[in-house]
Amino acid sequence: MPKLGETFKQGDSPKQIVNLLYNTGYRLTGSHKETEELVKGVFDALNGNSNLNTALNNMCLMYMNKTTSGSGKNSLKDKSSTPTKGNSTNKIQEALLTLQPAERLVLVLREILGLSYSEIAEMTGIEKMAVTRLLNTGRWALRKHLVPPPGKSRLPKNTVVK
Repeated sequence: MPKLGETFKQGDSPKQIVNLLYNTGYRLTGSHKETEELVKGVFDALNGNSNLNTALNNMCLMYMNKTTSGSGKNSLKDKSSTPTKGNSTNKIQEALLTLQPAERLVLVLREILGLSYSEIAEMTGIEKMAVTRLLNTGRWALRKHLVPPPGKSRLPKNTVVK
C-alpha cells in the first residue's frame, strides 16, 4: 500500500481513496464486515466530498468513537476474516489486534500511512506527547508478540539449519 504522501502526489482518485480507507480500516478492525461498515460510514459522512484527508480524518474519528463506546479492543468476531495462513502479514495483523484501539490507530497512521506525529495528533485529536507515548507502548507490545524472547529461535524445533 502506498504511503499517504505518495497518494497525495498521485491525486485523490476515488478508487485510491476507497483502497486506502479499506486497507486502513482492515488494519484497525481485523474484520471485513466491520471495515465495510466503517468505510460506508465515512462515505456517508463525506456527502459527495472525495477529499482523502477529510475521509481519513472521518475514519479516525468514527473508529475512536466506536472503540471508546464499545468494549475497547476489537476482536476477530468475523471468522471469515480471520487470517488462516501463517505468513508474516497475518502475524502482524493478529499482533495489531492485541493492542488498545488508540495504540493501534496511531501505529497504523504512523507506520502504514507514514503520517508525522503532528499530523497524527491533528487527525485524531490526541495530544502530540500522547501520540509519542502511544507509539512507544504500541511498538513495544508488537515487539513482544512478534519477536521471540532471547535464547528462543524463530525456527520450529524440528528444523535443521545447514
